[in-house]
Amino acid sequence: MIQLAITSIIGLIGGLIALRFKVPAGAMVGSMLIVAIFNVITGKAYMPQDVKVITQMAAGAFIGAGIRYKDVMDLRKMIKPAILMVASMITLDTFMGYIMYNITGIDLVTSLFACAPGGIVDMSIISGDLGADSSKVALLQLVRLMSVMTLFPVMMKFISSHISDSKGINDSLEKNDEMENKELCSDMSKSEKKIVQVGNGKKDRAINLTLTLGIAAVFGLAGYKLGVPAGAMTFAMVAVAALNVIFERGYMPLNLRRLTQVFAGVLIGERMTYGDIIALKSVILPAFILLIGIIAVNLLIGFFISRASGLDLITSLLASTPGGVSDMAIIAKDLGGDAPKVAILQLARYVCVIAIFPVLIKLLCT
Repeated sequence: MIQLAITSIIGLIGGLIALRFKVPAGAMVGSMLIVAIFNVITGKAYMPQDVKVITQMAAGAFIGAGIRYKDVMDLRKMIKPAILMVASMITLDTFMGYIMYNITGIDLVTSLFACAPGGIVDMSIISGDLGADSSKVALLQLVRLMSVMTLFPVMMKFISSHISDSKGINDSLEKNDEMENKELCSDMSKSEKKIVQVGNGKKDRAINLTLTLGIAAVFGLAGYKLGVPAGAMTFAMVAVAALNVIFERGYMPLNLRRLTQVFAGVLIGERMTYGDIIALKSVILPAFILLIGIIAVNLLIGFFISRASGLDLITSLLASTPGGVSDMAIIAKDLGGDAPKVAILQLARYVCVIAIFPVLIKLLCT
């Protein structure tokens, strides 16, 4: 219990410092880095994995509370970018695995699984069944996840600031920055703003928040128990979105979103151990190849989806970033992206990678 409290406090401090220095997705990145450092030095970081389910529920509630009727109508446009993204990602990541195999001497199965844009645990478990070196897969997947969460938010913000056709994105980022310096009511849905004007703001916001969290918890738990990929987040998101679309009662305050980001970062950071740092010596070259490949693949797919489907560039880049479903959706709003669309495309990526990649690797290696 003491370790949990210490880890939480350290994560909060890291998130607050990063936010203070305006680091992109600072609440998540700051908590992740400082907890990782703390765990490497002391080995004392601890966060129960049950918190991951709660974090996913909160992330789903936040995304769902931002979905309106218009967004539901726009979902029909997501089929094309989802197909384009999954097809191009599997093709390019398979090619990257072959490059790693030929340059580093790591066996082909291990190289392909190391480059698979799936989850650390999922890819590590599946890879062992197909004869890969699970420890190398887990280590390279960890490098991928840490690199994505540390470098990509900065890269996305740089791209949004320096590409001429992203004026709308820049406007969105400026609005988000302004919102962070205002009262929490500036982060409310239109229905909440009307309520505040009537004079019953605090009471109605409390009711809406209770409804939102309650529905997210019930449906998120159902999704988790059913074993659906990212089920806690997905079910919570859909249920809260329905609440907001039908009744305009979905509400998640800004501070709760920040707290969700902090705990998402802590969950990633506490996985990093001293043993991982030592083991990095044996995978420096493949890790470097993986990092360069991830950046190249992400940029290629993001620009391709944006041009082919009409989605804005930042949303396309975040959707094709091989991070966690909830992680990318959580930071989307901070970077000017469309969180619901990012969540849908990330979920499509995750499900298809888990379903298709192992079968593809087995075919390629036999």
